[in-house]
Amino acid sequence: MSRPSRTLRELTAVTPSPGSWVAATQAMLAVVLPAVVFTAAGAASLGLLASFGALVVMYLSGRSRRERAAKLPVIAAGFVLGSLLGILTGDSLTASLLAIGAVAIAFSFLSLAFDVGPPGAIFPVLTTGSMGQLTAPASSGGAAMDPGVVLATIVVGILAGYAAVVAPLLVPAVRRRDALAPADHGWTFTFTPESARILARLTVGILLALLVSAALGLHHAAWVLLAVLGILQKDADVHRGTIRMAQRVLGTALGGALALLFLLWTPERLALLTIVGVLVFGFVALVRRNLLFALMLVTPMALLLVTGGDRDRLLESVLARVGDTAIGAVVAVLVLGAVLLSRRAGRRLPASPTHTKGAV
Repeated sequence: MSRPSRTLRELTAVTPSPGSWVAATQAMLAVVLPAVVFTAAGAASLGLLASFGALVVMYLSGRSRRERAAKLPVIAAGFVLGSLLGILTGDSLTASLLAIGAVAIAFSFLSLAFDVGPPGAIFPVLTTGSMGQLTAPASSGGAAMDPGVVLATIVVGILAGYAAVVAPLLVPAVRRRDALAPADHGWTFTFTPESARILARLTVGILLALLVSAALGLHHAAWVLLAVLGILQKDADVHRGTIRMAQRVLGTALGGALALLFLLWTPERLALLTIVGVLVFGFVALVRRNLLFALMLVTPMALLLVTGGDRDRLLESVLARVGDTAIGAVVAVLVLGAVLLSRRAGRRLPASPTHTKGAV
């Protein structure tokens, strides 16, 4: 098989992921149901905002319901903290960048140290950046939404996501079946050398991305960081990191193209929520199978949530997101390139001479 064929196969290979359909269904219900309730009450924009909080349902998806019931509140607290930091710093580019960077590094460390797994720091970073933009004054390019309403709506979404995981335990049959699965209700700190290497790369990538965002005056630096995190946060292998970089860039570009189709027909209210639900289902079902296809679905989902289905904002956001992803990918390339160069330099260094007893 030729090298291009092998690369294409790696980019598009779909790996098995048992139980992903159950997790995808939970995520879809958690994201869509609170939005439906808000929409029925005449507050469709708040319903889409609640969906951000409901994204907590995507964490620990491979664990038992009992374990998730014990651990998801901690992750939910991270969502709330990220939202608060975003709200408090959204009207200042410098403060916003510092807050997003702090959230990215802190949650990257915690995800690695406590084996949280994907999506890792991605959604706390997205929440921090998005809430900052939504509540910042119009003079700063924000949507000037009421911070109290925004935070309360996020909490409602978090509760809906948590309920989607825990409520089925009220059914005796589900409880008996879940009791057969292993469950670890405590957090075990396991920061391995592999974790340290990943965190070092992430930290360098995050700081470099923040510097680039500051230089370019980007108020949506969170989207740049999403590319950096998605490429560098999984493992320390350079080859796999390069494949993920290609998957992220291609997946985001294809997702942006898919989102542009909504310019021809812009869904509203229940139609919008139905499409968001289908995209969420597809993302969760595919995220452990193939990153390219998962991102192709989650990109238009995130854009629809952020823009609320507004046609003019959608086009602007698509172009901005593709650009942000390209910037993040370049940053990740620089980090991976530096790792390769340091490895080659290390191999070229002569071995230290062995000193025998009495040698001068």
